[in-house]
Amino acid sequence: MNIEKRQIGWACFIVVLALTCPSLGQDLPTAKPEDVGVSSAKVEELSKFMQSLVDDGKIAGGVTMMARHGKVIHLKAVGMADREEKKPMRTDSIFRIASMTKPITSVAIMMLWEQGKLGLDDPVSKYIPEFKEMKVLVSVDPLETRPAKREITIRHLLTHTSGLTYGSSLKPVYDKHGISGGLSTSEVNLAQMMKTLAGLPILFDPGDKFEYGMSTDVLGRVIEVVSGMTLDRFFDDKILKPLGMNDTGFHVSQDKVGRLASVYIPGEGGIRKLAGGEIGPGNLTSDYPYSKSHKYLAGGGGLCSTPSDYMRFCQMLLSGGAWNGVRLLRPETIKMMTANQIGDMKLADVDVIDRFGFGFSVYSSDQRHHEQLRGAYAWFGHWSTSFRISPHGDWVLVTMTQLVWDEKATPVWFAQYEKIAAEAIQD
Repeated sequence: MNIEKRQIGWACFIVVLALTCPSLGQDLPTAKPEDVGVSSAKVEELSKFMQSLVDDGKIAGGVTMMARHGKVIHLKAVGMADREEKKPMRTDSIFRIASMTKPITSVAIMMLWEQGKLGLDDPVSKYIPEFKEMKVLVSVDPLETRPAKREITIRHLLTHTSGLTYGSSLKPVYDKHGISGGLSTSEVNLAQMMKTLAGLPILFDPGDKFEYGMSTDVLGRVIEVVSGMTLDRFFDDKILKPLGMNDTGFHVSQDKVGRLASVYIPGEGGIRKLAGGEIGPGNLTSDYPYSKSHKYLAGGGGLCSTPSDYMRFCQMLLSGGAWNGVRLLRPETIKMMTANQIGDMKLADVDVIDRFGFGFSVYSSDQRHHEQLRGAYAWFGHWSTSFRISPHGDWVLVTMTQLVWDEKATPVWFAQYEKIAAEAIQD
């Protein structure tokens, strides 16, 4: 009996210790904002601003999260994960992160590069032969092309200078051949999709311009060919599980579907929910994370994740390629990835971000940015998720909601989040 009492006593002690010691049982320790040089009043404005978007009917709900010096100082959910079902948003709600998949795919490529399994200037055709003789678009109607002056390389894919797109003037051609960016249910697998894509024209000669598009999806297939593993298996074994990103993946299991936040569509009359099987603007659907018929592992946009999971990934980047005793990349590789790699090429339709690295947008160090954002790097997702990493200030900001990208509003919200975070730094 005494032994049983002692066992119960120790169990209670461990539970209490786990609740009071933020670093026990997890790899995301916490701190009070002032203890790491951050204004608690200012950082609280992150969730207040998101709550104002909820109150104004612009989003259903979301989560804001910020960490400094490797410690979480803010994590708060506001609004609803599903407004119609009156399901509150939770800090562990799961979000479709769309293009925030791209940095993870880029890290995977650089891991293979460090291992000597591929070269940055290797032609893609070395791994996917169908990309050997690409054609450049001359006109759409009638369809006219010319031979490309050079082959697409891994570097071109990492920097979105390959000539591949998400549509642009090629959208009718892409639509005709069923090319998908991964934000809708598709029964075509990655290998098949890339073979089809390789048979279609590109917008310009590789290396000549920046055009955001399907480049990272091609990298996903390169990972499969080089590693001999499916993309989801490579991610799980080499990145997600080692970092403790247990709620991140291409598929949301049935026991977790209840945590998946619903997607909303903006409109003049307010937002409305995009039902599971409904086809939304741009042929998007919201059911691909749990659809049994979905087979396309989109390295450019297919993952789902949580704020805490993605914070782990960001901390790995900020810490020079290692987190919680796990090293994925060397510090010099992270520096290369987060430096401008496209020279003076213009990022179309992106005004607040100057240049692009290997999978990230990169802020310049000039005076037009807040001091805390100079040299920062970031990216976004089509469902209105985002992250910012500031090496200068040693902080990370993650914001997540589920609204189809609003060209007028979403970038403005992201700019407000980063302004609040930057101004919250007190030292």
